[in-house]
Amino acid sequence: MRNFSCDEFRSHLSVPYSEVNLDKILATGQVFRWRKFEDTWFGVIRNKLWILRQDTTGIHYTFHELRDDILPEPLQPADELSDYLNLSHKLCEMTRSWSSSDPHLSSLLTSHPGLRLIRQDPYECLLAFITSSCNNIPRISSLMLKLSQLSKHSLTLCDTDFHPLPDIHVLLKPGTEQKLRELGFGYRAKYIVSAMKGVEERGGVEWLKSLRNAELAEARQQLSKLAGVGPKVASCVCLMSLDKHEAVPIDTHIYQVAVKHYGRPNKALTPALHDSIEQFFQQKHGKYAGWAQGYLFYSNSNKVSKPTKESKSVEKSKPDPKKSGSEKQNGKTVKKRKAVEPEDRIVLDLPRTRSKSLITKSQV
Repeated sequence: MRNFSCDEFRSHLSVPYSEVNLDKILATGQVFRWRKFEDTWFGVIRNKLWILRQDTTGIHYTFHELRDDILPEPLQPADELSDYLNLSHKLCEMTRSWSSSDPHLSSLLTSHPGLRLIRQDPYECLLAFITSSCNNIPRISSLMLKLSQLSKHSLTLCDTDFHPLPDIHVLLKPGTEQKLRELGFGYRAKYIVSAMKGVEERGGVEWLKSLRNAELAEARQQLSKLAGVGPKVASCVCLMSLDKHEAVPIDTHIYQVAVKHYGRPNKALTPALHDSIEQFFQQKHGKYAGWAQGYLFYSNSNKVSKPTKESKSVEKSKPDPKKSGSEKQNGKTVKKRKAVEPEDRIVLDLPRTRSKSLITKSQV
């Protein structure tokens, strides 16, 4: 364990709410590993813990490295955060264009200012949307946080551990599928391990990033060859991490919107109909059709970031792992393994009261 100190917010991005609204973009189904304490967001982008607070002047930020065994990011911190928030694309210009061409979408824009698309790391995005299969946002978030705990690197803040995602070679170790099943991934565990093998065979994480240079059809086709990746997951990864702004993921919410508000046929969602609906939105909303889809999804999914009563009751019915040393698997009682303490763990102290100073300096 090494010494570590925290500073005040290091810097500031001057960006209006109309371009970025952190509450809209960090908890509504794009990304799944951000947590909010009072008025401050905490989340991991690749190998840094970022701490963000937004007010009328913009976004105040600081960050802390989670790893010292890799080369630092080539971008300056302000550029790295701007890249993640996709600030090179002007949301206000898009919304002006949509307002004049789409009355239904126009009615949503003023209600949800700053609902922009994040430019995610492709590796994390792929893992998240394989995990999203037949799932809800609270549970996806829970599973992604559990997945990150397979990393040996950790930083503790306000009694909360933050981890980078484990390297791909960690997910390729023997026994990973069973470990993921124990964490609650279910059938998705097999898909995650198989997909990561496919990524590694094609050149690893750098291969994934290289798909940013491919056309949408090619990138989607390549992703669809991976286990657990169907049309929706491939489209989500293309849109949210591979710079394919015209990609329109078609899920239940978007299909309902297409039928109710745009007169699309109400019948079984076949691959042909999927492509037809995407082409319709691309023609209507242009090269940023995927960004427009974000508004349609958000408005139709209604409080999508909050767990349902059903999901809460399911969670309550689960045994508390802290109170039990065993669990049921396939009808058998299996003794649970003790959690392994991370090898590189940093502990910080966060004051509970509101003040100008977010974090007090401390040493471990």
